[in-house]
Amino acid sequence: MINFLNYIFIMVFLSGLLIAKTGYPALHIFTSSVPLSMAGAGYLYSSPISSKMNPSYHSEKSFSASLIKYPASITSQSAGAQLPLLNGNLSVSINFISYGIFQGYTDYAEPTGTYSSSDSWLGASYSTQVLFSPIYWGVQSKFYSSLYNKSRIRLATLSTGVHLKLRKYKANLGISIHDFGKQFKGYKLDISPQVLLSISKELINLPLTLYFDFIPYNDNQNSEIFIGGNFNIGKDFQLRAGSSTRKVEHNIKRGMTQSILGSTGMGFGYKNKSVFLHYGFYIYGTTAFIQGLEIGTYL
Repeated sequence: MINFLNYIFIMVFLSGLLIAKTGYPALHIFTSSVPLSMAGAGYLYSSPISSKMNPSYHSEKSFSASLIKYPASITSQSAGAQLPLLNGNLSVSINFISYGIFQGYTDYAEPTGTYSSSDSWLGASYSTQVLFSPIYWGVQSKFYSSLYNKSRIRLATLSTGVHLKLRKYKANLGISIHDFGKQFKGYKLDISPQVLLSISKELINLPLTLYFDFIPYNDNQNSEIFIGGNFNIGKDFQLRAGSSTRKVEHNIKRGMTQSILGSTGMGFGYKNKSVFLHYGFYIYGTTAFIQGLEIGTYL
């Protein structure tokens, strides 16, 4: 146990040496219902479609698709697959977010017709083991496109990560840096890398896996902590829940219920040898919520 705590201390110390900044917000929305149900935790949970994942962490061959519904009729649709390739794992995904259809106006309040706004991106990642060590590394690239009325934005991003698999402790420790960006078209964006420290730990006496993700303090935002849990019920069912320090930001002080439930996620999952299904929801401090459904199959 002492050695395990030493590993955690070393990883926290190293993450503090790195500079993290807030990335372009649209690159960090929920695209999978699993981290959604854990309030943003789970960067060391394998998913071909999740935007919240350490690129070095992949597991079983699978294909999945999801639909995430936000307030104000905003929807996110994703599909992706992960497959073995050259002693490693390849993951590809496509994501689309629709912000809806709006009525346009001139500076003189004259209607100009309707227009739509959306974001979409194509992503690919690859991870592999470092020789025969318990260390894994990975890299992810995304090509991102935005359409806001007649304005178009094009950019590409690169993310990388490593994680250490501690089989003796049934734990994983990881560090990832997300979204080094290069913009090619459109309004100039503030695309800044974001550093994350991630820990996952499977408990010995309970069928529960805990996830801890930490964004260090930087000039643009305070540090953030995300904590979630995946509780196995038998072989086929899972219950998930999570929260984060964003609960303080989401607290609008309108009542105890809003204060308690703000920045909270919950959900469940089912899987057998061939298919899986995940449902989750996330609650804001206003009690508005996001909900998502993900279905898939093992390949």
